[in-house]
Amino acid sequence: MRKISSFLFALLFVFSFGPPAHSEGDELFSKIGIQSMKDKRKAPDCTLEDLNGERIQLKTFKGKMIFLNFWATWCGPCKEEMPSMEALHQKLKEKDFVFLTVAVDYGGVKRVKQFIEKQRYQFPVLVDPAGKTLDLFEINKIPSTLIIDKKGRIIGRAIGPRNWNSPEVVSLLNQTLLLSSAAVY
Repeated sequence: MRKISSFLFALLFVFSFGPPAHSEGDELFSKIGIQSMKDKRKAPDCTLEDLNGERIQLKTFKGKMIFLNFWATWCGPCKEEMPSMEALHQKLKEKDFVFLTVAVDYGGVKRVKQFIEKQRYQFPVLVDPAGKTLDLFEINKIPSTLIIDKKGRIIGRAIGPRNWNSPEVVSLLNQTLLLSSAAVY
């Protein structure tokens, strides 16, 4: 019943106000420092191990919105944004939203796991000690974050640290989730 109510509300919202125009979406992304991707190309697929050695394949999350962040334990700006990433993860973990981070530490799993445990972060961490995903996703600076829509398309890119728990970010992601839930694929 709750899902039906949520769906009906989303439909009412979309038909009452319509989806935001492309320029409005660009403006929202711009306001929080995310570059809106005009080409909206498909995100490449990759498989990485998490901190427990489980292999995770990106394409298994199709149908969900994905927050994909690239970072390293030695990166000061990466560490600066992590508390806000943890807060965002906690706020959206019950929704159709996948929160993933990719540690590109050459030291491998042990170093990353120690860092995450010491900080008590609970967001999912994948490890790429060879940094292959950096080229795959065309990342040349960290921290970098990609927003991937439910169709698997990259719709936004942020380079550098952000306050991921700001009201603007949370509102934008909630709006995007709501609109994409009402969309017919």
